[in-house]
Amino acid sequence: MKKFLTLVFLMLLGLGAGAQELHCTFTQDKTLKALNKVIPGKGTVTFKAPDQLEMIYSEPQGEYLIIEGDQMRSCVKGKEIKFDTSRNARMRKMRNTLLDCINGSYEKAAKDNDATLVVEDKGKIKSVAILAKKQEVTGYSKILIDYDKKGLPVRLVLDEFTGISTEYIFTY
Repeated sequence: MKKFLTLVFLMLLGLGAGAQELHCTFTQDKTLKALNKVIPGKGTVTFKAPDQLEMIYSEPQGEYLIIEGDQMRSCVKGKEIKFDTSRNARMRKMRNTLLDCINGSYEKAAKDNDATLVVEDKGKIKSVAILAKKQEVTGYSKILIDYDKKGLPVRLVLDEFTGISTEYIFTY
């Protein structure tokens, strides 16, 4: 009976971790390095582990990024794009990286991206850097994530090999 209760307890702990939810607002600065242009944005984020994410923009209004399991949808400048990430390896990798960074699985994100991981505890903030080991055509050359004491992401910077850098600041 004791083993059974221990097993049930461990399963409940797993369910609790899997039921992680967060709701917050965000600001975004997307920098197009080739054009020396910064595109601001802001909106709300709803995340439910392991694979539900909604980023709804209030500026630019009407834009969004929605991940529901393997399905990913985005709308930019009025144009909606849909992906089945189970059939698109590049988008699956980007989806998984984003979800892993938000839920604190940065070690998995580094491994999946064949990247070097640097973690620094700065008191109230844990700073994580995921640095690509080699140049790629697509994907992320560098990812920076700052987590607060509760383990919630407060800043996320995604530097793409294409020269686009996107910084998100999350406010809870």
